Amino acid sequence: MPLKFPEEFLFGTATAAHQIEGDNKWNDWWYYEQIGKLPYKSGKACNHWEFYKEDIQLMASLGYNAYRFSIEWSRLFPEENKFNEEAFNRYQEIIDLLLANNITPLVTLHHFTSPLWFMKKGGFLREENLKFWEKYVEKVAELLEKVKLIATFNEPMVYVMMGYLTAYWPPFIKSPFKAFKVASNLLKAHALAYEILHGKFQVGIVKNVPIMLPATDKERDKKAAERADNLFNWYFLDAIWSGVYRGAFKAYRVPQSDADFIGINYYTASEVRHSWNPLKFFFDAKLADVSERKTQMGWSVYPRGIYIALKKASKYGKPLYITENGIATLDDEWRIEFIIQHLQYVHKAIEDGLDVRGYFYWSFMDNYEWREGFEPRFGLVEVDYETFERRPRKSAYIYGGIAKSKEIKDEILEKYGLSSL
Repeated sequence: MPLKFPEEFLFGTATAAHQIEGDNKWNDWWYYEQIGKLPYKSGKACNHWEFYKEDIQLMASLGYNAYRFSIEWSRLFPEENKFNEEAFNRYQEIIDLLLANNITPLVTLHHFTSPLWFMKKGGFLREENLKFWEKYVEKVAELLEKVKLIATFNEPMVYVMMGYLTAYWPPFIKSPFKAFKVASNLLKAHALAYEILHGKFQVGIVKNVPIMLPATDKERDKKAAERADNLFNWYFLDAIWSGVYRGAFKAYRVPQSDADFIGINYYTASEVRHSWNPLKFFFDAKLADVSERKTQMGWSVYPRGIYIALKKASKYGKPLYITENGIATLDDEWRIEFIIQHLQYVHKAIEDGLDVRGYFYWSFMDNYEWREGFEPRFGLVEVDYETFERRPRKSAYIYGGIAKSKEIKDEILEKYGLSSL
């Protein structure tokens, strides 16, 4: 039997400003790219800033009814107190074009990049800098008048971990104490944005949820996996409602706030074992080895994880969206299989009574993948980075068929799906 999805279900794709727009010269990532602290330069990326009309037309022709994208804060405020009207108008046009093509926008306000001037003042490490964030959010409210769905932050704990704990990403700071301070300030920033935007918009937050699997059946490894799960996945979200953020070393008071929805980004699973090292928070986590094949990112594919993530996130009693789920591969048949098998579990979650309202494949098109550059190919649409030509892959059409009909047909399930969940 075909798998039918609710009529109002959103089948969309997702992107991020810095990864597709090109020439984002005013943010921290661009700065570190230029001075060689990052191995690749984003440059023109996909040149979406110039090709946005064609890209939206392509989305519409493929049948997608939703699109998650981010506003580049540094485009609107390239310098402190300097507002860029031209960028504001371009984003306005993008939103109008989406709506004219019956594509529901879900807009993210912060997707990893910040204005360089803001970061030079200490960024989210200093609570007094939240006044700049507040000014940005107030201006964005004017821009997004016709939009219904807004996410404040994308993957806050990834931002914290990569930028302030492992120093793998900008601003290249390695301090657990600073990391948890940034996390608590991001919660304060979310609360500020929620207060400004709630009522006019549905305001949520997007959380990456890797599934934490214990490395063995030993009790201490199970407890380590639970600790990792809480510390990375749930303590941050808990704090939105409780007003207390439990960092690894101490609790931080944050404003009690709310979220109208939760966006779940899901890609893969991690394997966790106990460690005696307090600097590792008494656990060791690494990418799980749960599938024979690995993606271009070195990740295993674990479709059941998307169901586990949704089930756990449902405890907050909020509507859920899968805001990112995707695979980096040159094998497009594998991409189709990936989408179908994950959607089978999303469908199961809906059947089991979970309030899941949409699925956004990452990504609409190939793009600049942060530290990994242009090699990983996540796109439903292939991009030629020399000519900027867009070529929809077979997966783009199959996903489009699902988006249009709101169902996965029997022949697609038989060829690409899991026989049992």
